[in-house]
Amino acid sequence: MDLGTFETSPSGSLVPIEVVERGEVVKHAAFVPNELPASLNLSPTTWAQAMSAVEMMGRLDAITAELDIDPVLLSKPTVRREAVSTSALEGTFAPAEEVLKSELDVHLPRTPAVQEILNYIDATNHGVRRITELPIGTKLAKELQDILIRGTASDDYQRGKLRKTQVIIGPYKGCSVKDATYVPPPPGKELRDGVSAWERWVNEESELHIVVRIALAHYQFEALHPFTDGNGRIGRLIAILQLIDARVLTGPILNLSPHFERKSDEYRYRLREVSISGDWNGWVTFFCEALAEQASEAIDRVHALLTWRSKTIETLRSSNHKGLILEIVEGLVSQPTLNVTSVVSSSGKTTAAANTAVNRLVDAGVLVEVTGGKYNRIFQAEDVIRILFNAP
Repeated sequence: MDLGTFETSPSGSLVPIEVVERGEVVKHAAFVPNELPASLNLSPTTWAQAMSAVEMMGRLDAITAELDIDPVLLSKPTVRREAVSTSALEGTFAPAEEVLKSELDVHLPRTPAVQEILNYIDATNHGVRRITELPIGTKLAKELQDILIRGTASDDYQRGKLRKTQVIIGPYKGCSVKDATYVPPPPGKELRDGVSAWERWVNEESELHIVVRIALAHYQFEALHPFTDGNGRIGRLIAILQLIDARVLTGPILNLSPHFERKSDEYRYRLREVSISGDWNGWVTFFCEALAEQASEAIDRVHALLTWRSKTIETLRSSNHKGLILEIVEGLVSQPTLNVTSVVSSSGKTTAAANTAVNRLVDAGVLVEVTGGKYNRIFQAEDVIRILFNAP
């Protein structure tokens, strides 16, 4: 880390650290962010972008009520899209189809990438439940991190705890602390005090608008980097949970990470610029652009899903299909991957009836069998998957 770029920062200060690299002690410095401000003098352009984000999220939330959409129907695929994108942003890649198949059939072998993405889905569901029971803060963040890295390569004695070791953010894995682009606070008092201050700030009354507060809280969480792994994914998940907790959204129906994934270099640059120069305007504007664009994209996606569903049902009805066949299609916008067992479980019909309905949907081109076997077959609605995981 080029210490000179951080020495005059208005957002924090440098503290000396010592790390062991290849058996030798290396002396360097880490950045400790100041406590977040109670107020900010943001530019009119930044405020305009913040209000645009609020407006677009309001439209997204309203459309679910206007179209009489079950929030679960919309949030389930949205969470899975977010899981894939937020993991990709951290360098963990897995095809959405593989994730959906592994989620459906627990007996399928799982790659480490798929396991991490499924863990994120579990963490999201856990977070949505828990914010009804406790405030957003350190305890919740620890619980989310515990779930996120359980059973992965990063799972160790520090899982679910504030880190006890120094971490660095670098241009490549295993780089020297001196080559790092950013060095978060050292473990111990600085980190504990910083996380405690972050939690207090998140939950205290403030004159700042909620979307501005969430943007600031996200920067602070990433600057503190409280865990050995998963900080980016947890920080972005907490931002969504804050929107739900503040009743800006009714559920996890917004994907924040795809925007950051597309603009990953700017995402990291904007976060770093706050630490170097205190450029809150640049960061808040960028964050609110992500909220507005992703809300707009989500609205387009909802319309595309409903259009597909209505046209598909209309086509099937014209061919005299009815009953369970149409019931399955209704659910495909929420769960585009299924097997006969899952149809039996959700519908209460017999295995024979479910098998017949699924086969007829294959014949109609609505479903495609993707395992290539005769047993434990899995089917996917490829049109729905394209709508869910590609840009509308």
